[in-house]
Amino acid sequence: MKSPLYKELMNQLASHIKKDYQPNQKLPSERELVDMFKVSRSTVRLALNELEEKGLIYRLHGKGTFVAPIFIKQPNLGSMYSFSSQMEGEGKEISTKNISLKLCKPEKEIALQLNLAPNDQAYELIRLRLADGEPLVYNRTYLPEKIFSNLILEDLNQGTLYGILKKKYHQISVLAFEDVQAVNLTKEESNLLHVKENTASLKINRKAINDKNIPIEFTQALARGDKFVYRSKQYNE
Repeated sequence: MKSPLYKELMNQLASHIKKDYQPNQKLPSERELVDMFKVSRSTVRLALNELEEKGLIYRLHGKGTFVAPIFIKQPNLGSMYSFSSQMEGEGKEISTKNISLKLCKPEKEIALQLNLAPNDQAYELIRLRLADGEPLVYNRTYLPEKIFSNLILEDLNQGTLYGILKKKYHQISVLAFEDVQAVNLTKEESNLLHVKENTASLKINRKAINDKNIPIEFTQALARGDKFVYRSKQYNE
């Protein structure tokens, strides 16, 4: 299927910004963009909203739209689970390598995150996220057995994790909480991510909640510090 028009405009604008603009430089107004690209005002607004979410631009009320001071050469870890769309936007081929899946009794910290009873088990899924064959993110994901019974690695090798959770178990994440901290990679982690031991990394602890307010996933992700930034916006009123 053809991409929505605002997505096409978003990609054109992103390419135009990276090629012709400097950080903090003001962009044309919405009206000017409508005239330049021969699209509707709503299409322009949707495209700008997407670019703002990706951290490529920022908007100041009454002043206009500006190029963000940090370009998307390093994707924003504030949107960890838009990894695929961010990498594809850079023209990279995305892949996932599922290393292992096993039932275990998680550590106390993880069990608390998933509201597990003392004898409850969870699946531990270890995987790598790659772009053009280069490993960028190491994930250790825990999924409650009582919700995802009979989960097998073959299923995960034939589709995306969230696609399988939705199709096979009718589970959808509607809310997620993330904590981010700076850490150094261990020897094992460094080997998996193809970097030197003790390389700086961003560690993300992520808990996902379903539509019944039940935790369905807890992931500990390690993202290469040379490939990602964590970006946020703050407004003073």
